[in-house]
Amino acid sequence: MRIVFSIAGLITFIFLLAAVPLSINIIDDNLTLSFKTMAELIKNYATGLLNGDSFTYQEGKNRTYNLIHDIASYLFTSLRYLLLAGFLSVIIGLLISAWYSKSKKEWMKDTIGFLGTIPDFILVIFLQLGVVSIYQSTGFRLARVASRSADENAYLLPLITLTLIPAIYLIRTLSERTYDVLSEDYILTAKAKGLKKRVIYINHVIRNVLPFLKADLHKVLAIMMSNLFIVEYLFNIRGITAMLFGGTMYQYNLIVNTLFALVFLYLIVYWSIRLLILLLERVFAHD
Repeated sequence: MRIVFSIAGLITFIFLLAAVPLSINIIDDNLTLSFKTMAELIKNYATGLLNGDSFTYQEGKNRTYNLIHDIASYLFTSLRYLLLAGFLSVIIGLLISAWYSKSKKEWMKDTIGFLGTIPDFILVIFLQLGVVSIYQSTGFRLARVASRSADENAYLLPLITLTLIPAIYLIRTLSERTYDVLSEDYILTAKAKGLKKRVIYINHVIRNVLPFLKADLHKVLAIMMSNLFIVEYLFNIRGITAMLFGGTMYQYNLIVNTLFALVFLYLIVYWSIRLLILLLERVFAHD
């Protein structure tokens, strides 16, 4: 029952959120919100589901397209970036957090802390400027600074941007959990038996840190999804967020369908990473 209410609430929220920009009026310098306009928009969308009008959108002058035919390519483009970045963030977070929790190199900790404070759009600009500077100095093109077409997407810089911030978040949170695990009695017993650090991390630490990773997964994906808007826009990637920014006018049907697609994308990435964590739990499980 709770799941049903959650789904109903999410659907209602999407319909209302998409209707807000078209329902705002300014009358005599007063801002008003027309609930009648909201209801009309939602009614028209529901009616359009029957004849297919809710799945059409306009681009340019008098050019109508079918969203069902086009959205798959946009969705899979975003999915590739998010899945790769998600897997990399988890692996990097697990590996570095184990070292970070016991490291005495303060400069390295300060560096990781500083990188975590850089906004995503600033990081994108620095990366693009860095690649351009290297190319101008050496003639070597390290990476594409933007996508020229759907067939020539930039990969390296967008993946760095999507991976770095959630990875740093995981490093800082999981390192605290790792430190707590390392102070447990069974870890001290393993050390007293003369077990190597590598064996202790593999057999005891990682499997006891994975539940904390699983609990933080929604926060990690929230960071990645928010970064996706900036990354796809600044790198000119024709992903799912391009459906929101690419139109010449605000289209209620297009916004609603895109928001539903983003929720679907979130769920795919979430359960894919959960599957990765499940595989890691099986790999590092010991009786």
